[in-house]
Amino acid sequence: MGYQRNTRRRPASDRADTLTTMVSESRTTTPRGRTERQRVRNRRKLVSAAAELLATVGPEGLTVTAVTARADLGTGTFYNYFQTREEITAAVVHDALASLGVRLDSLTDSMTDPAEICSCAMRHMVASAVSDPLWGWLLVRLGVAQQELRDTIGPLHSRDVQKGVEAGRFSIPDATVATAIYFGGLLATIQSELSGAASDDPGSAFAEYMLRAFGLPDEEAHEIASRPLPPLPELADDHGPLGPPPVRAS
Repeated sequence: MGYQRNTRRRPASDRADTLTTMVSESRTTTPRGRTERQRVRNRRKLVSAAAELLATVGPEGLTVTAVTARADLGTGTFYNYFQTREEITAAVVHDALASLGVRLDSLTDSMTDPAEICSCAMRHMVASAVSDPLWGWLLVRLGVAQQELRDTIGPLHSRDVQKGVEAGRFSIPDATVATAIYFGGLLATIQSELSGAASDDPGSAFAEYMLRAFGLPDEEAHEIASRPLPPLPELADDHGPLGPPPVRAS
């Protein structure tokens, strides 16, 4: 017998701690003094400028001079916040992934079946990268981006998988190995699609295979992964040019 869904909302306390650590300090803390507010504004300008450059010219065009010129700040200002291009790239990726994580939690807030929650998250992770090739290639090619992916999305993924284990939905002997398989499979799926695989629905296929690996029967895994995918909600401050775009319901 399949899992019986209901419409009860998950307690906010289940998500609050994780969400707090997901969002960057510059977006969650209200600066108290004028100097602190200026520092926050400058950092946001730099990260936004770097995101625009990554979106338009790619990592090769991400120079300190280009970032500060686009941000309309002095070159020396860059080094008040970042020491290298890799550091600001990590900040861009972190902010985009943090935003995606918050939106995924908002989307699945009313879902109670961990299998459905994981399926939606997996499908949107694939779709966000495949629908925006630059974003997808950043995740696949840059080691700093892959580390941010694991550090930022990893806690949310582990939380939802653990809920599935506790609910008897998943059978996972080794959570560490399961997490490695998930991220390895996610990056491999994204790379395959960006390289021209042109699957009909790579996100659903990836989610189905992962649900099977987690112990769901084949037919149920297929049914859950084939449900209409609800769109990600928008966030009021989600205006980064490189952030994963919302995926419309299919």
